[in-house]
Amino acid sequence: MPQDLRPWWQTAIGYQIWPASFKDSNSDGIGDLNGVLSKLDYLRSLEVDLIWFSPVYDSPNRDMGYDVSDYESIHPQYGTIADMENLIKEAKKRNIKIVMDMVTNHSSDQHRWFLESCKSRSGPYSDFYIWRDPKYDSEGNRQPPNNWRTGSRYGKSTWKYVEARDQYYFCFGTTYQPNLNWFCDDLRRAIYDSAVKFWLDRGVDGFRMDLVGLYWKDPTFPDAKEVYPGEALQPLDGSRCLNGEEVHVWLKELKERITQDFGQDIVLIGELPSTDRETFLRYISPESRELEMALDTDIFIVGNEWTDGLYELKKPELPLFKDAVLKTQSLLDDGGWPTAFLENHDFARSVSRFGPGEGTYREAAARMLALMAATLSGTFFIYQGQEIGMTNVPSHWRRDDFKDNADLEHIEDIDPIKDAEAVEKSVDALTTWGRDNGRTPVQWSDKDHAGFSDVKPWIRVIDNYTYINVEEQLGNPNSIRSFWVKMMKMRKEMYDVLACGHFRLVDRDNLSVFSYTKTSADGKTEMLVVLNFSSEEARAPRQIGKDLMHLVCTTAAMSTKTSLDEVTLQPWEGRLYRLAPKL
Repeated sequence: MPQDLRPWWQTAIGYQIWPASFKDSNSDGIGDLNGVLSKLDYLRSLEVDLIWFSPVYDSPNRDMGYDVSDYESIHPQYGTIADMENLIKEAKKRNIKIVMDMVTNHSSDQHRWFLESCKSRSGPYSDFYIWRDPKYDSEGNRQPPNNWRTGSRYGKSTWKYVEARDQYYFCFGTTYQPNLNWFCDDLRRAIYDSAVKFWLDRGVDGFRMDLVGLYWKDPTFPDAKEVYPGEALQPLDGSRCLNGEEVHVWLKELKERITQDFGQDIVLIGELPSTDRETFLRYISPESRELEMALDTDIFIVGNEWTDGLYELKKPELPLFKDAVLKTQSLLDDGGWPTAFLENHDFARSVSRFGPGEGTYREAAARMLALMAATLSGTFFIYQGQEIGMTNVPSHWRRDDFKDNADLEHIEDIDPIKDAEAVEKSVDALTTWGRDNGRTPVQWSDKDHAGFSDVKPWIRVIDNYTYINVEEQLGNPNSIRSFWVKMMKMRKEMYDVLACGHFRLVDRDNLSVFSYTKTSADGKTEMLVVLNFSSEEARAPRQIGKDLMHLVCTTAAMSTKTSLDEVTLQPWEGRLYRLAPKL
């Protein structure tokens, strides 16, 4: 299909904004909507067509906005409804669409719906949340409805008791994030009116649906099998809270309401963690089209390990990383539309996660990852700061430097007297896998506080802002940012092959080099991408079986070599070739 006939969301380049850390406009140390407004032209210069906002709703902010207390209000630290409406208007002047986070798997325990639901078992909000009766042991002591617990071995029950109802409510994550009951018809109507229609009426172009696969929970809530003998609480079986059949019914219902009221140009982007390829396709296939596209996080969890409740992040083995990329890229073969992204607000920075982090090859790796990003099919999302090669926090950060409550609560669940070593190990691990790695302030300049604010920010700025910052890179044609701009322009110019071409993995078992071809739908254009994921020189694969017609781009010094037999890649180098046409 020609580019100009495709839906807007298939041709857009997205940019995710974590509002608290993007740009502070009012000197309170917290990013805000007017800070984003001041940088719209900067975003447009990156070829950005779509902004995805992480939550800006009113919230107690115990989970940085993923605990919403009012879907129809903006948190005062970010601004006002009027500020958001003005931002939407100004973005549209620049041909930038706006997508908001839709956080409706759960709400805050301070949401009006929940406060009313807690009062009694009867009333207009009584079934808006998941409530179950207590169990009692042989001695008559009240117990939760089942033995599920959250997170690690040190996690707490997924249930919390409310005396006024003499019932427990279900909370998959934390007790301050009660899960909404999507089985309730009235709840689904309220979500549409408050969290969806309210914002579409104000010009928003769609939603990124947080944890959409988790809307469903097995209503029987059976006990989890015993993994840790003798312990009252056991790890819940994720299949009991994921991708139930009813989710597809609910999404079709939501899509029908949106289409009836606003037409077919509204985009729904679902977050689908721990979801296999076949189930993924059910959400985004041409037949169902419950979602326009979905976000898969498999590339981030490759190499992750839980050892007796402690989280350890390791560099992923490259073949497994390739498999994760192939999973989403191959969706296009069955009519689904993929998404592609290498960073977001929940995971480590890509140059640290997949590359060497700080050091000699940081810039080389950042360019190589930009080349990879530009050549993956689907809608690509840049994460703020990724375009300048921002890194993880340094290894010397200690517990008091981190702000993410979820990560800190995991550490607090560990008994420091019984297992002081586990506490220390978990704190160390935060510098590699903690969510705050991606939530530090954007480094705009080498001035105080990285130019993010003129006062101390809500979270520490990474010390390397003195040499990793936007201002320094704007005037440098050889900077990481300049390379990003080059690659995003190339992606648009070669859209048919780079952004929606068929992906074929080459030499899957190579431990150093990630290679794949991209072929346009008409078969007339074929490209080869070769990426060296190591700090050593590496040979390109030889299985292509054809000469290279043209070296389109390299992240290192230009080469005129045209045969794969002659190609030696520099450490963390990426190359893009146009292959000779088939005879």
